[in-house]
Amino acid sequence: MIPANSSAAQVAEGPRRKSPSFKRWVVLVSAALLVLLIAPAVANLVICRIEQARHPVPGSFYQVDGRQMHIYCAGQGLPTVVLESELLDDWLDWQKVQPELAKTGRVCSYDRAGLGWSEPQDGPRDALHIAGQLHTLLQKAGETGPFILVGASAGGLFAREFTSIYRVDVRGIVFVDSATPEQIKALPGREDSNEKRRMRHHRATWRWIQETTGWARLSGRCKGAVVKGLELYAGLDAAEKCRPAYARSWLGEYDDVWRSAAEAGEARCCGDLLLVIVSRDPEKGRSADETVVEPIWNSLQENLKRLSSRSRRIIARGSGHDVMIDRPDVVINATRGIINEVRGNTSEAKYATTTVQ
Repeated sequence: MIPANSSAAQVAEGPRRKSPSFKRWVVLVSAALLVLLIAPAVANLVICRIEQARHPVPGSFYQVDGRQMHIYCAGQGLPTVVLESELLDDWLDWQKVQPELAKTGRVCSYDRAGLGWSEPQDGPRDALHIAGQLHTLLQKAGETGPFILVGASAGGLFAREFTSIYRVDVRGIVFVDSATPEQIKALPGREDSNEKRRMRHHRATWRWIQETTGWARLSGRCKGAVVKGLELYAGLDAAEKCRPAYARSWLGEYDDVWRSAAEAGEARCCGDLLLVIVSRDPEKGRSADETVVEPIWNSLQENLKRLSSRSRRIIARGSGHDVMIDRPDVVINATRGIINEVRGNTSEAKYATTTVQ
């Protein structure tokens, strides 16, 4: 006979059951880990809502192509100035300029889809579509023009496309160190590639993961950071940070900027339109790479005068690329000059000239 305490008997009896205390321990540990994973994500969303409630963005929202878009207008009197931001930037960049221009007349800043406070949108984000959405937004906001467009960097490409399509509504343009279609090939290392695209999509996905899990906020990367002179807007800037829905929403605009450049190059702009090119200071101290690029950029800026028979260029002394931040006074005065000409006031501006201010 086989002894009752043999291994065969133990097999017949089956495996021993785990103790209830062990099961409770597993459940508690699993629950704790789940809370540790979920709590930061929930906290981030709650803090985002709190910050948005504490710092409501000025302006209004209108539905364009099925999504809410943000526009902020101030001042009275035609023509209406429309501020077009740099690539991936929003209305806040203009808050050294807009309040002053609002003393002269009507001026509007806005957020392109997926930036600032305008909801993300699927589909193309090239100059053609951006111009169309801006036109719809202005119509819905009751801003009928005539318009003066002020475009910074890539915003200059969008302004050119808008002018080409809606020429009857536009009276003048101010380019603020504007991007040019030619710079893609003229400047070294500016052309896009599959590898560059893959890397920026990878970075955006990683950013989305960090913001969605709440890790970005835990590590202190959700604080507002405004330039000197815009301290009053720090709360609004902080309210824009670490919103998971916006972590990847800028990719479309970045991916399509090369197409935007090509479209702007083909656009019919600007004929005899009043045009002022405000450029950064080519003599300002820069890195070795920028020193190589600067003569090319300066030449491209000078060539923009060829777009209109009523153009002139102003070099903003001491300014970097963000002229509206470094030298807002130059942008303000250039825009006011066009406003006065549109209103029929006598102008002392000399066309086809380049001056330094």
